[in-house]
Amino acid sequence: MAFGRRVSLCFGTVVAFVAVNLLLVAACLFALRQNMNLRAETAGVVALLTLANGTVVPPLDGKDWTGAQQVIDYDHDPRPTLVYTFSKGCPYCQENWRAMRSLQALAPRRLRIVYIDDNGDVFTPKYLAENGIGESALLVELSPVAAGMYNPRAVPQLLLVDQHGRVEWSHLGEMAPSDISKVRSLIERD
Repeated sequence: MAFGRRVSLCFGTVVAFVAVNLLLVAACLFALRQNMNLRAETAGVVALLTLANGTVVPPLDGKDWTGAQQVIDYDHDPRPTLVYTFSKGCPYCQENWRAMRSLQALAPRRLRIVYIDDNGDVFTPKYLAENGIGESALLVELSPVAAGMYNPRAVPQLLLVDQHGRVEWSHLGEMAPSDISKVRSLIERD
């Protein structure tokens, strides 16, 4: 009788163990499916947040970090313009500074870089020097027209704009080495 009770107890334990594992597998499959659905849905959101290649954008106008009014007109400079929208508190933006340093090496000879931080951050000359911003324009407040077109709250965002104001390349998020190579190839082909 005791042997039958042990077998019954072991069988019950195995059944409970299998049932728990089946529930865990089902939960993992559900989470995987949700992740795939979320990824598909966010792909559409990213497309809405970035400007499509070929879009003609207006001049960038707003105030720089010193409060002076600035207008960045693409027609007056033969170099392509890389517009980098960032926020000091954004971890992905901080990661992109390494990539930006490699692209900053192309400026001012082959590339003009404009930085946008429309999030109310305060800047110091030390911060500008540490991040290689230097002589490049840093806009901290965009006009309503520019803000509506460039979407400065979507960070980190990079746009490569040609001398006719047409977007040649856009990217939202952390930059991969392939993104840097793409920007370099677009700049160096001219």
